[in-house]
Formats: sequence, C-alpha cells, structure tokens
Amino acid sequence: MISKKTIDEIFAAVKIEEVVADFVSLKKQGQSYVGICPFHDDRNPSMHVTPRLGIYKCFVCDAKGNAVKFLMEHEKISYPEALEYLAKKYSIPIEYDHQETSEEKELRSERESLYLVNEFAEKFFMDQLRNTEEGQLMGMTYFKERGFKDSTIDKFHLGYCPSGWDAFTKEALKQGYKEDFLIKLGLTRKAANGKLFDFYRGRVIFPIHNVLGKVIGFGGRVLKKDEKTAKYFNSPESEIYHKTETLYDIYLAKKEIRNKDNTILVEGYTDVISLFESGIENAVASSGTSLTEEQVKILSRQSKNITVLYDGDRAGIKASMRGIDMLLNQGLNVRVCLLPDGEDPDSFAKQHRDSEVAEYLERNTTDFLLFKARILSQDAGNDPTKRATMVMDVLKSIASVQDNITRAFYIKECAKLFDLPEETLNGELRRMVWKKINEQPKSNTPSTGGATQQVASPEEKTYVPQIDVQKNKQQKPALDMLYEAEKGVILLLLKYGLYEINVEVENPDGDGLVFMPKRIDQFVFDELYNDHIVLTNPLLSKIYDHYAEVAQILFDQDAIKRTFILSEDPEESKFAIENIEAEMPTYSKHWQERYDMVTISTMNSLMQLEQEVHNVILLLKLRIVEKQLEFLQNEMKKQDYTEEDTLNMMSRYTVLLKCRTEISSKLNMAVSK
Repeated sequence: MISKKTIDEIFAAVKIEEVVADFVSLKKQGQSYVGICPFHDDRNPSMHVTPRLGIYKCFVCDAKGNAVKFLMEHEKISYPEALEYLAKKYSIPIEYDHQETSEEKELRSERESLYLVNEFAEKFFMDQLRNTEEGQLMGMTYFKERGFKDSTIDKFHLGYCPSGWDAFTKEALKQGYKEDFLIKLGLTRKAANGKLFDFYRGRVIFPIHNVLGKVIGFGGRVLKKDEKTAKYFNSPESEIYHKTETLYDIYLAKKEIRNKDNTILVEGYTDVISLFESGIENAVASSGTSLTEEQVKILSRQSKNITVLYDGDRAGIKASMRGIDMLLNQGLNVRVCLLPDGEDPDSFAKQHRDSEVAEYLERNTTDFLLFKARILSQDAGNDPTKRATMVMDVLKSIASVQDNITRAFYIKECAKLFDLPEETLNGELRRMVWKKINEQPKSNTPSTGGATQQVASPEEKTYVPQIDVQKNKQQKPALDMLYEAEKGVILLLLKYGLYEINVEVENPDGDGLVFMPKRIDQFVFDELYNDHIVLTNPLLSKIYDHYAEVAQILFDQDAIKRTFILSEDPEESKFAIENIEAEMPTYSKHWQERYDMVTISTMNSLMQLEQEVHNVILLLKLRIVEKQLEFLQNEMKKQDYTEEDTLNMMSRYTVLLKCRTEISSKLNMAVSK
C-alpha cells in the first residue's frame, strides 16, 4: 500500500492541467483551460479544467473530479495505478507502508499482474538485444541496417527474443510469473504435447505502450525469410490490450502532437520510427488495422488536425479511404500527403535528409476530400457509370463534414472537377444528410438527461431538443428543502468563508449601530450558534466541523476548496467535487445590454455578496421554521394530547407562522407551503 506521506506529496505536486493535457489538447481561457471532453461524444470543447481548484468538469456530460479520478476514469485503472502514474510523472519516489508479502502479491488483480508480466518481458527483450551475442548479431544488425540510432532504439524500447525454443518462458517462470498469464498475453504458447515455447522466438520486438506509457502488447518481426511464416506477429487481445483501441507511439508522440496541433497517421511501426529519426515526432500508426472509431476518438483528443501519409500503392490508398470518413464524422480536419511511387514513410525517410522529408510533407500535403475526388476521378476516366459512382462516394464523405460552410466549399470545388452543376450536387448532398440524420438512433442518451431529438427538415438541418416532462416527473425525487438550505450554508463557507462583509454591530462607544467588517464564516458561525441551529444532515454537519478546523490554519479560499476536494474522506471529496464547480464559460460584457440577458453572477460585488450571505442564513431559518410547523400540524391532529398541550402547540404554531412571514418578507419571496 502506498504510504500517506507519498500520497500527500503527489497531491501537493500534481497540476491538473498538466495531467489532463497528457490526454486532451487544452486551450487557455481566462484562468481555466478548455478542451474536448473524452467522456462523451464531444464536438465542441465542453470540458473546463480549473488549476486553482485542481478539478476538471464537463458542462455537458457532468464528468468531474481531480487528477486521480481523471486518470481512473479515462484509463480504466485503479486508484493505486493512478497514484503510481502521477508519482512517475512528477519524479516522486514511492514509499509503501510495508513490503508486500507473497500472500498480498497473490491478491493483485489480474490486470495489474498482466502489466507486470509485460514489463518484465520488455526488459528481457531489451537486455537480449543489447547484452547478448545473438541479440547483437541478429537483432541489432537488423535495426542498424534500417538506420536506427542507438538513442532511437532506446527511446522505443526495441528488443529481441532469442531463437531458442523457450529461453524467455524459462526465465519468466524462474522469476515467479504465472504460466497462465504468459499464455494469456501471447508471450508463451503451449504445443500439442504440452510443452511451452516462446511465441516471439527469433524476432525483433516492438513494444506497444498505452497513453500512460505502460506496456500493453508487442509486435514481433521475423528476421529469416520464410513464405510460410507471417512477417509480423502481434499480441492477442487481452484484458489490457485491444488492438482497435491502440495507436502505436501515442505515448511518445502526444506531446509533439499538441505542440504542432497536428497528428501524422501512418501504417506501421518502422514508419513511425523512421519519421522520428527524421525529426518528425508527431506520428502514430494504426499498426496495420483499418482505422476504428476508438482510434479516431483517441486522435481527436490530441488534435483536431490529422495528416494521413500514403505510400504510392494506389490500391492501398483506395482501401484506406473508407476509414477516413470516421475522422470527418468527428469534425477533424483531414489532410493527406502522397509519397512517390514505390516509397513508404520508412523508406522515404531513410533515403532523404531530415530537411528534405519535412519540406516534402509541407509542399505535398493537400485536403483529403479534394485529393479523394481527384484520385477517384482519374480512376473513373470517361465511363459515365463509374463517374456517377465516384461522385456519390465523394458526396458521402462530404456529408460526414460537420461544418456547413466547409461543405459548401467542397461542393463548389467538386462541381468544377466533375463538371456538374452545384445545384445537382447540393440536392444529392441534402438527401444524404437527411438520410443520415434519420438513421441516427432515436433512443435517449445519458448526456441529454432523458432528452430526445426531433429531426428538422433537410433544408434546416438543425436539432431541437425536447424534454420528456412526464418521464422526468416520475424519475425526479422530491426535493429535501431543509437539506438544500443546509447545503447552501456549507457551499457559502467553502466558496466565500474567508471573504469579509459589513455587518451591523453595536457601537463600542455606545452610540447606536455601526457597520464593521466581519469574515463570512464567523458571521455564519455566530448566527447558527446564537439561534441554537445544528445541521441535521450527517455529512454536512461533518463538513461544517471540518471547515471550522481548517479555517483556523488556512488563509486562502482556494486552499480551503482544495482541502475538501482532496479530502481523504471520500464523502467529503465527492461532495466538494460535485458542488464546487469550475467556472462556467465566460460571456461578452456586451451580451447583457444587447440581448437583455443576465450573465453576471450575484457574487460580483460586495453589496451583492452581503445580500447573498443574509439570504442563505435566512433561507436556512425559514426551512427550520417550516419543519417545525409541519411537525406541529401533524401532532395537533392526534387525539392523545390534553387540552392544555393542544393550546400550547397552537400558541407555538401561531408564533412560528408570524416568524415564517417575517423571514419570507426579508427574503422577498412568497410564503412556501
């Protein structure tokens, strides 16, 4: 178990914006950052990251939390794994409360065990490549022939598996790793006679890492020519490796992708590595698979701009085009670069200087849809049937583009290229869009909170959200008014407790009342103490007491917020994360005058803050009075009280009614109930 001291050091060092930026491209907006939310199908930046509070929040799907929760939710990892990632990121040595016993090791989850096995395998293959005669002769020779530098080999953790029958398997079993896990990960196979053997024997190894940098699988390339043997072997699907959700080199490339705001997409391991050698470090590979929706989502979180690098194989180009529409569906800007005939990224990078590779990419990169239209137009020639099919194929891709203006631009360019009227193309495009909208699932989605979508006409192409009122009435629980009032007091303390307001007090000189500054938390404490008010909700009462402790030693409101957000008490932390929200998007100061909208918070001035404080306290008192009135109403209906008791209750009821009216008047609200 990670020690409390280490956990405290991690939380003290972590910067939420740096952690989230490892996975999502963020842009500065005021004191916060915004980015595409990875927890729902987000097209426009809806996730806000607030550094001063150490939290993230999506204003669409309501995902929220601190850095640890982000890692746990995004990467589907455990709490200890998230802490280990942060400790590594911020170079914090991990201390454990005690050494793990053999029994505790047995209790590790299968997922954690699989990561450990892969980590061992990676180190074994790297050691074999560098420190054995066979590794140097076979593996290192192969990498050197491809022009890979030692630094690059180390950077990508390249390795070699000995050609012997079971050298790796024997060493892994000797070190205590389970045979079952070795087989599940595809590192070891079992022959018909029950004998174990190394799956990657005699191959050079390309480790595959996830976005966190953990080894999730391997690619192995054969060195001996054998027509009966596949050139590449890859890890099978496992608990930690899903090929369709993986991009090779995403861990190393993500920083440069964000720096350049562009991802270069290639096909294979060596393509990525050779481009890296040429100084192009923002390349990732789909590892030979057709592009999947999961891979597209990973790409969209890093950058909205994608450059697909094609080799000169025309058949391969047309095959890969079918997957590009998914990129367009995500609202990505897709460009392509076609390499000379017979070249792939690996060979082209090796045969040209770094500056020549960069210059070629810059000069030959073009818009994908226009590129596709030209390629298909050339293939169709003058055959009317083929050209009609080609036009429909291109229009289908244009229909995937989200922006109407961009669509119009493509239609204009394609009309010139196909020698067809724009009206004809636009008419067919509208039918495609209309069909696509109607094919979308009509079921409710979690992100809309039970909303359904009504489809507009093809000409309007807009969505009108409609709320299922009856369903919401059935599902929404009755609001506990007293709890909400107590919650308002707690949020007042957490958000503004250290602020000062002016309150009326008796003049020390004995001359009437004067206004004196007083901290909001002290004002709240005094009001509740003087009226003998105790918070009834256990969690809110606990937070109230905890606040009273930390307010004596912390003199910064953000520090108080962070204390509760990062609280070791999961209930406190959950409450703080859910209720101390990140800043909403800012609005133009002119909107209020232009659109008669209220866009300014009630907390923007001292006078408004003072009024808000008084209102929160008054509302709590009102709810307490209402609870007492409700209690007396129920009691007076009972028949087992004496006449004197009933009269006393009626008298008390009258006093409470008057009190309720007075409080409601001060709140300028209708009497509730």
